[in-house]
Amino acid sequence: MSRNSPKRIMTDDQIAAQESRIPALASKAFSHAYRIALANGAAILVVRDDLLLEVTKETSVVLRSAGAFGKLKSGTRLRIKKYPQSTFD
Repeated sequence: MSRNSPKRIMTDDQIAAQESRIPALASKAFSHAYRIALANGAAILVVRDDLLLEVTKETSVVLRSAGAFGKLKSGTRLRIKKYPQSTFD
């Protein structure tokens, strides 16, 4: 005799209710990871107001305009040139 209990079959409404929570859960997870990375001293690249920024716990440095890249495939690596004295707070 198996110890595993039979799995319940979910209704379409139950599946839809769970799937509707996915965007909120993903947003919360990304926000949490962002805060942890900053707390650990990491630098994070973000796009804000069409500018590519390198964000650390203390500063945000403008690296370049983000609009010039167009559409990129996932996993594309970019070479970033830092421009001197372009701090954005």
